Amino acid sequence: MSRLFKHCPGFEARGEDTTTYFYDRCPYCSRFHARCCQSQLPHRICEEHPIVFVDGSCPGNGGLGARAGIGCAIGDDPKDQLCSPVTDTMDPGAPRTSQRAELLAALQGLRFLVCATSTARYHPDCHAPLKCQHPMEYIVVADSEYVVKGMTEWVPQWKVRSSRCRQGKAPKNRDLFQRLEAAVSEYERQGLKIQFFHVPREFNFIADGLAKRATAGPDVTL
Repeated sequence: MSRLFKHCPGFEARGEDTTTYFYDRCPYCSRFHARCCQSQLPHRICEEHPIVFVDGSCPGNGGLGARAGIGCAIGDDPKDQLCSPVTDTMDPGAPRTSQRAELLAALQGLRFLVCATSTARYHPDCHAPLKCQHPMEYIVVADSEYVVKGMTEWVPQWKVRSSRCRQGKAPKNRDLFQRLEAAVSEYERQGLKIQFFHVPREFNFIADGLAKRATAGPDVTL
């Protein structure tokens, strides 16, 4: 089963631009949801496709004393956003780098999304999961091709090669990919569908801003 999120085929058939218009903001809860085949219905938000935008930042990128931060957003409301520096509790004994921050953002963001959605109440004008015949799809949206390709292409290949790259070497940041893979696999065993989607940086401005802010000082510690 592919973990790469794909839009409803009907969008392209109708000539709709899914590059710039790929999600809706719920007018009732302000949370983000990917557009689905029901999106063309008037006043219908596809609540079965909740989104979390994630990003990591590390201005010093691997240098001595580098600070890293993560940002996650499932909606416009500040209570639906995370802004946290990368600490030794979150990533013990590891260097602070941009790639590790991006992977940690995906991991923390996914957990945040699933937890928040499990307690959500749906407005009657939304296309809520209980009205949908398809399973919930939790979508991690990142401007990091490294994260998205890693989870949709590389990790499945590494499983075949016993966690080795094509060259036979251990993948960089393998420990974090393994942590993220373990979290995704556990959710899948619970019947959830986890997918990843890559977007240009300009469409990930909320998470990007949160991650950069987190490098300046503590905000919300995870």
